[in-house]
Amino acid sequence: MGNVYHVYTTVKKRFESVPVHLFLCLCLVCFHFTGCSPPDNQKQDQKVTPGKSISVARLPKALLVNSYHFSFPWTNGITRSIAASFKVALTQEGVVADGHDRLVDLKIIYMDTKRNTDENFIKSAALQAKEEIERWQPDVILTSDDNAAKYLIVPYYNNSEIPVVFCGINWSAAEYGFSTSNVTGMLEVQLVDQIVDIMRSYAKGERVAYIKGDDSSARKEAGFFEERLGIELDKQFVTSFSQWKEQYIALQNEADMILVGNWAALEDWNEVEALQLIAEHTTVPSGNWDQWVAPYTLVTLATKPEEQGSWAAQTALRILQGASPSAIGFSHNKLARVYLSRKLAGKLGITFPMPLVNQAIFVE
Repeated sequence: MGNVYHVYTTVKKRFESVPVHLFLCLCLVCFHFTGCSPPDNQKQDQKVTPGKSISVARLPKALLVNSYHFSFPWTNGITRSIAASFKVALTQEGVVADGHDRLVDLKIIYMDTKRNTDENFIKSAALQAKEEIERWQPDVILTSDDNAAKYLIVPYYNNSEIPVVFCGINWSAAEYGFSTSNVTGMLEVQLVDQIVDIMRSYAKGERVAYIKGDDSSARKEAGFFEERLGIELDKQFVTSFSQWKEQYIALQNEADMILVGNWAALEDWNEVEALQLIAEHTTVPSGNWDQWVAPYTLVTLATKPEEQGSWAAQTALRILQGASPSAIGFSHNKLARVYLSRKLAGKLGITFPMPLVNQAIFVE
């Protein structure tokens, strides 16, 4: 961005009871000595120092590319926290609203690849985001979750001149080979080992199952869970609500503990029916890591999307102020909220210890 010059000129004149003929003389003297501009055809060329430019002041441009849709709670939390950090107002639909005193000119893109998992759709959404970047020329790009990183940053903006700040990438970004010269970000790490430790206190065995809607992040997540826990999970990637119901009931006999992922990839999810089924059929402890899934499981250690979004926005502001991405380095989330289900605890005959109770928010 060019240098911005602010020129402040203050002229104060005061005339008291000046005769007309004297006033005219004063005007001629002022014209001669104060350097009033000559006609355009007599102006001399201004001297311009090479490498210097004079431009009108503008807000820096920040483009946020979300992998998913705004109504997905995780994306909603990240997007709203980024906007709040930038002092940008959003509508209920996640669109930037008019406002003053914002720190950046923010534009938001939703790739919507949680509900549309076909690879051709994802590549097309990434290409549309690229076209908007080329048109709008942002000063910094922010992305949330894996698909924006994999299909947009890796092929088009890794090791580019545009700085990139990611958030919400599951567990590791090693597979993407990011250049630290222009890319930094916060990884999303679930506290799966602590979740299993709590469930294990009430389980009859060591068999752990994992059930979630089938998409790329679910498969990546399950792999890291297995690595973290040092075990092989009974993995169930489902593509419909009927399949989810069938597998959830079956796992009550096939597993001793169940890790329940979210259902964002299932278009036909039925909240009321799912809660009824869980209340009727649950016989083993269950756990998860998303706050909005807490009513469906015994224990939840929920990662906070606001932590991801706030970190990404503050990091982008540091970069806009001159910090290098390579000097910032990757980070990962450190905060979690504890949720416990009274209803499932009662069904399973579980009494939670007071240290856990004192940290928890109870859900029915």
